[in-house]
Amino acid sequence: MTSHPVAGTGSRLGRILHTGPMLRNTFLHPPEQQVGYLYAGRADLLRLGALFRIAATSAHSAVHIPVPPGARPMSYGCVDTWPTPLLLAREDTGLRPSDWPALRRGMRHASSPLTVTAPAPRAADRPDDVRRRADRRPARFAEHGGTTVITARAELLFWMGDSLTAAGDTVARDPRIHRHGESLVEDLAGFFDPEHTDHPMHALCVVAVEPIFHRARWKKRRTPSAGAPAGPLPGTAPGAVSA
Repeated sequence: MTSHPVAGTGSRLGRILHTGPMLRNTFLHPPEQQVGYLYAGRADLLRLGALFRIAATSAHSAVHIPVPPGARPMSYGCVDTWPTPLLLAREDTGLRPSDWPALRRGMRHASSPLTVTAPAPRAADRPDDVRRRADRRPARFAEHGGTTVITARAELLFWMGDSLTAAGDTVARDPRIHRHGESLVEDLAGFFDPEHTDHPMHALCVVAVEPIFHRARWKKRRTPSAGAPAGPLPGTAPGAVSA
């Protein structure tokens, strides 16, 4: 990651942690009719879960995840929704969505490489008392300056990170992934708006897109073209014998 020191916004933030090209297959689409969509591959879901936990454990850092190259819009009815960058922070940093343009300008002034170790995930389930606290103070979702900003209490960010990690862990054995190459693996309902009021988002649908486990892809790779010799199976070294 890259660390960018920032100051002057009135918040407690001291730095923005920029992920660069780490998440090449993660696309966050802002909500239409109060439902947002996050598309990511298995490896990116695991990384994203770790990044949420990093944001949860740092009272002076925000995590910035850019949109990867080649992004395309998602059609929702007659509306095309383009993916946006994501900015994560604890609510006690004092970060406001309106701070983002100034913070983004400040990121250009200085930077340094940084290696960050994420806390280990815990079980995605939480006791009832934690759920009640989440109901009273849900995460905040906003769009500003072309960026999605998510702020929440530390425990809630950690919980979301654990949920994303758990979703990533299910991808390889998800039958819908094997049939279609993608699957709805998590619905982060209740984190943002448990009462389904008029807040901008009450659910974030997490869709795993992982062609490597798609059976049709493997079948196509195994079937040689007419008149062409059969090549090795994917992942098999040339000359190796496959069972």
